[in-house]
Amino acid sequence: MQRPTLQGVRIRSTRDALQVFNAVACNRLPLITRRLDAEERRVIMPGNVYVWEERGANTEPTGLGMERWTDGMGWGPSRVRDVSDTSSCALSAHKTTWLDTDTHPLDFKEFLFYHQKESDMADDFLNPIPESERLIKQTYSVHVSLPADRQRGIVRKWHLTAYFSQARLDQLATVDNIRGIGDVPVPEGWFRSARTAKTRRNTHTQSSESDTPKQPSPTSYSDPHSPLVSSSRHHPSSGYAHSPASSSGHSSKTSSISSLSSAYNPRSPSLVPLDVLQNSHSVPRDPTDVQTLRRFASGHGHS
Repeated sequence: MQRPTLQGVRIRSTRDALQVFNAVACNRLPLITRRLDAEERRVIMPGNVYVWEERGANTEPTGLGMERWTDGMGWGPSRVRDVSDTSSCALSAHKTTWLDTDTHPLDFKEFLFYHQKESDMADDFLNPIPESERLIKQTYSVHVSLPADRQRGIVRKWHLTAYFSQARLDQLATVDNIRGIGDVPVPEGWFRSARTAKTRRNTHTQSSESDTPKQPSPTSYSDPHSPLVSSSRHHPSSGYAHSPASSSGHSSKTSSISSLSSAYNPRSPSLVPLDVLQNSHSVPRDPTDVQTLRRFASGHGHS
């Protein structure tokens, strides 16, 4: 039977969590290597702390590591705890004993908290278990770069899963009071918050997207088979491309279509400039005008 990494302890800050991770890395505390079985799940209680490794390329040959943590319980949605927020968990009475006095609010936001669902507590609905006795699951994740792994380029991902309840909070010990664990300095560069790394990666991705020039919308693409472009390509000087009008109007429309024709190059990936499209005044010709022009062209327009 696997024993928890720690028992009867509460994790007050990321500093506490790093002390536990370091003790596991130095083999002072056990690492959970497989999923909890039914018996191990039944003995989960406030104060239990589990450190486990997420399955990755480096764990596949050994068969160690887990894809996810399963405890057989029902949990509500995750919440990021702010030290100033005491309403969601009603921990105001325990605030001074819960938090590490050196913990910064932003530091504590590295944790995720899940509240046990009421329906998961007991089958006796006539005597429900008080909310203060429901379990709260606390999680924290880090990328681990141990000296022995660096030569092989291996970076592991470890997770800490801790359980506590409001009713038992004051009865739990603190990590800094455990000799050989809380009084040992954590080496620099061994552990890096996975949550912080994810936030930075998302920020970098958004920044890269904003710095990349946006490509023109596909709707602005000019189809080379459209009537406007094909007529200007095959009949650059034809009077049929314009309705009979004054010489000034004729000149204006001719220059517009000429500029559009010159701007379009079927061999070039460049698109027709937007200002050219906006300034062109090509409008569909009335069907009656088209018939009249055809009659003039065929010589049937004269009496």
